[in-house]
Amino acid sequence: MYNFLKFNPSVFCAHGASKRKGEPLLYSTVLFDLDGTLIESGPGIFAVTREVLKDMGLEGPDDERIRKMVGPPLRHSFRDVIGVPEERVEEAAQKYMAKAKTVGLELIKPYPGVVNMLKALKAQGVRRGIVTSKLTPTAKMHLERYGLIDYIDYIRGGIEGWNGANKETLLRQAIEDLGADKKDIVMVGDRLFDLEAANAVGVDAIGVLYGYGDETELKAYSPKYIVKSVNELSALLCGGKAENK
Repeated sequence: MYNFLKFNPSVFCAHGASKRKGEPLLYSTVLFDLDGTLIESGPGIFAVTREVLKDMGLEGPDDERIRKMVGPPLRHSFRDVIGVPEERVEEAAQKYMAKAKTVGLELIKPYPGVVNMLKALKAQGVRRGIVTSKLTPTAKMHLERYGLIDYIDYIRGGIEGWNGANKETLLRQAIEDLGADKKDIVMVGDRLFDLEAANAVGVDAIGVLYGYGDETELKAYSPKYIVKSVNELSALLCGGKAENK
């Protein structure tokens, strides 16, 4: 049922996904960030990062700083968040990608309520996509491992070795791939990178507070809505109402 599009290694699509017209929903296409939005990946990311830094003989960051690893592209995180010297950033990134295949996987899980939310959106004909700075095969592996892949129509992730895969670029490409009207699309995420990208490309954004960003960070980018829980997000996307922030 699922195939990678042959012309672009950063896209994964499910065939047969279609938009239903006339539904009383806010959006007919919902694009989710992955880490901190659908899956609680922080503990796994932190475990891998600490192992990488230990192997490299570098001092590990405190808990507050390492939380900021969730969201930015990997090399950006090592350089600008953790403070790895520029000449060793690529070494850190390569070690991370190798270790992440086996280390910390048991610490990652979907947020409670995510599966039911995705099921409900699927039942209502809403297209459900992922836009993530993770490499596409890695994102697909996580979705399969944690039981979410059957509820996702589309994945737009990064390409290995391509440092230009920021969130804005990925979101623009997703919108082009899907061919949807921007007014029918919303980007859902927990960090400034998600909301900044949505603003740049001209689509609505929903900020979630159960991930790794705080209210001050999210409000600075003026999302259409801010929600505090998966249940509140689900109610909003499936036809309910939430306070417009």
